[in-house]
Amino acid sequence: MRRLASSLVVALMFLSLFMFAFTVRVRGQSSPAGKASDPIDYWSMFHHDPAHTGYSTSAAPLTNQTLWITALPIVWSGTVVAGGVVYVTAGNDTVYALNASTGAFVWSYRTGNQATTTTPAVSGGIVYVGSVDNNTYALNATTGHLIWTYTTGGPVYSSPTVAGGVVFVGSDDGNVYALNASTGAKIWNYTTRDGVGSSPAVASGIVYKGSSDDNVYALNATTGALVWKYTMGGPVVWSSPAVANGIVYEGSYDDNVYALNASTGALVWSYTTGGHVWSSPAVAGGVVFVGSFDGNFYALNASTGHLIWSYYAVYFVESSPAVASGVVYIGWYNNLYALNASTGHLVWSYNGAGYGTLAGPAVAGGVVFMSGYYHVYAFYTPVLHPAIKLTKVASATAVVSGAMVTYTFNVTNTGDTTLSHVNVTDNVYGVIASLPSLAVGQSKVFTITVTMTSTTTDTATAVGVDQLGDKVSATASATVTVTTPPPPAVGGISTSVNAFNLLAPWLTLTALFAVLLLLKGFIVRKKRNCC
Repeated sequence: MRRLASSLVVALMFLSLFMFAFTVRVRGQSSPAGKASDPIDYWSMFHHDPAHTGYSTSAAPLTNQTLWITALPIVWSGTVVAGGVVYVTAGNDTVYALNASTGAFVWSYRTGNQATTTTPAVSGGIVYVGSVDNNTYALNATTGHLIWTYTTGGPVYSSPTVAGGVVFVGSDDGNVYALNASTGAKIWNYTTRDGVGSSPAVASGIVYKGSSDDNVYALNATTGALVWKYTMGGPVVWSSPAVANGIVYEGSYDDNVYALNASTGALVWSYTTGGHVWSSPAVAGGVVFVGSFDGNFYALNASTGHLIWSYYAVYFVESSPAVASGVVYIGWYNNLYALNASTGHLVWSYNGAGYGTLAGPAVAGGVVFMSGYYHVYAFYTPVLHPAIKLTKVASATAVVSGAMVTYTFNVTNTGDTTLSHVNVTDNVYGVIASLPSLAVGQSKVFTITVTMTSTTTDTATAVGVDQLGDKVSATASATVTVTTPPPPAVGGISTSVNAFNLLAPWLTLTALFAVLLLLKGFIVRKKRNCC
């Protein structure tokens, strides 16, 4: 049976010696996890904590931008992060430690020539991991050196859980084991009737474990004694229980999600999906998040089991979700999805993460870590410096009333991130242009031609939205002075012309009379001279 890729995990280790190495910051934040005074909420083991809630108080990325991508042999396990190091197991029977800021290799340890598919757990400076070679390994988290091994009677597909100095792990030999975290010595084991492949959850001194024998078991964490068991309609193959507010949530091969009283094992509610439930439930804010083989991802009321919303992913959903900052992160097949935890609406997605996204993501320090078949991915919210520039130029700055003037608007993305919903408006002339997006360095030019009737100083504004949903704007103004031409006059030049027109005939007659007089005088003189 194919091993469901386990959820991603992070553990708190060497807090006094190491600071989380991330330098990723959301604009306005002074530390990756949020406020400067906030401690980082490490994803301490499979599905975050011993109770497997899958919920982190860490900040979470708002974009699908990758901080780094590191190539590895086939990866089916989840990742854990502690002290600036990412730990992950691979199908080439190797445990890898990667730098959390860069993805660079720190160390690797090869187990016993068998595939290693379990999600590691890190606690007290030790990395714990199970292997198909029947062993559970304890490695020095700093160096990768072997500390101890414990051999079970079958492959260990179960991801270890660490609580109270004890490692709890299941084996395909049908047993749940409690091992001393420092020495690997067996404290107790409890035998079920079939393989135990999922990861134990621990809460309030009780170990909760599903088995392929169709039962969920509650065991005393100190002695291993049976507290109660609940029989489902099918095996609990890979879904691991989550415990929150006195209720145990578990998925089953019989297509149901169960809610059981954590103290008594009594059924609180069940919800039937359209397919097998291998996904491990996450619980946050009174909501249970879980995937199904029917291709849907569900959000259920944690108290009643009523459906709040569902998101259809087409392919069956085995992956275990992670919840942080009001966002649910879930991987299936070739994608990683970020969904609004309240509505189920898509926030962002990343295509190409590979089949290994079955493992489920982990969130720590404002970064989502995801194993994806042949790669490990780190997604973050980059520090953005959005900026927009606007110029406005008039074809003339002084005209007479009624003249035409052309305004030229030039909007440029001068920041380091693409802007969306870019609008250019003018307080006099209204909307100039609307753009769906404007790439970094891209400019767009728009013109309008208007008839000027009065002196005008108007202001244009360009507004865009960056990847974080924040707005950025710029303004530009232009002044055109309008002069009014003199109206048609009754006097002045026109009056003089009219007077001239009236006197012209008299002037003509006077000139003609003068010419006649001159001609008469000429004739008289001529006669005198000749006579």
